[in-house]
Amino acid sequence: MTEDEFQQHLDRFGGDLEGWPPAVAAAARALLARSPGAQARLDEMVAMELALADAGAGDTPPDDLADRIFDAAFGAARGTAPHREDRDGDTGTAADRLN
Repeated sequence: MTEDEFQQHLDRFGGDLEGWPPAVAAAARALLARSPGAQARLDEMVAMELALADAGAGDTPPDDLADRIFDAAFGAARGTAPHREDRDGDTGTAADRLN
C-alpha cells in the first residue's frame, strides 16, 4: 500500500483501523510500521475525529425545533405562514389566495 492509497482509505474508513476491511487494515498496519508519513496522516485523522466529536458533544436541538420547521414549511396550509408579496405584488399567505 502506498501513502496515497493509505490516505484514500483514511478518508473513506476513518482513523480507527478496526473498522477497515481486514485485508486493507493489515496492509495499512504494515505501511504504518515503516512509514513516518503514514503515521503522521493517521495521527492527523484521529486528532480531527476527536476534535469533531468534542465539538458536537452536548449539542442538542431546542425542544420546539420540529414544530418550528413544520410551521415554516406547512404554516401556509393552516393559514399561519408569514405574509409576503408574491411575483404579482399580491400579499398574504397561500391559504388567503385559495379562499
